[in-house]
Amino acid sequence: MDEKNRQGEGAKVAGGWVSVAAELRRAIDKGSHAPGSRLPSERTLSEQFGVSRVTMRRAIAELEGEGLLRVARGSGAYVRADMPVRFQLGDKVRFSKDLTATDANLTRKVFSAKEGPASADIAARLNLQPGEAVLDMCLVAYADALPVSVVMRNCSAKRFPGLAEKFAAMGSFTAALRDYGVTDYWRRSTDITARMPTEAEARLLQQSRLTPVLAYAGEDIDADGTVISCQIGCFASERVVVTI
Repeated sequence: MDEKNRQGEGAKVAGGWVSVAAELRRAIDKGSHAPGSRLPSERTLSEQFGVSRVTMRRAIAELEGEGLLRVARGSGAYVRADMPVRFQLGDKVRFSKDLTATDANLTRKVFSAKEGPASADIAARLNLQPGEAVLDMCLVAYADALPVSVVMRNCSAKRFPGLAEKFAAMGSFTAALRDYGVTDYWRRSTDITARMPTEAEARLLQQSRLTPVLAYAGEDIDADGTVISCQIGCFASERVVVTI
């Protein structure tokens, strides 16, 4: 087999099942294996990747655990038709780049926005005084018409007046923040936990309150290290895969 064909089929992969799973994951994300389609047999994939069937079986099990594949005993591995959205978690969090979905249009909408006095917790996270005015924005992210995340985003109302309206008009916080002199920003930290959704979260995500969500909390900082916003939200656990 020539080198071109070897690369096209995945060729021999170093690094064991983790690397094989990563290669298969990328192929699925790119649409090389369509939603609902059956993967080549375990034996065929093992030959293509140049690994043992045990290694290939472990890689497939990993992707099944992530929700990307459905394995039917005696039939094979299938790409899930209801492909979950993938969120890439890094030090720069950008909706348009970090949230990807196969054959789905990703959008965000401002569900509500209001100004009010900062609670002690929000004030501490934003390095403000308790009672200072903050902007509370509830955002819902959709893959086509299906909601995949809900987040409450808080920032100083004094520093970012009218941010909700700018975001609604531009569709991007990165673009909107430039109007306030924030040319770049980073995610300082993100904590992720599993919990049951609140009544409001379940309603906005259009799911049962008995289905767990992946809850997260994080802060964004500007080039000077100043906290510009904090977020408390959750992903629909059956619709989102978080990659770190």
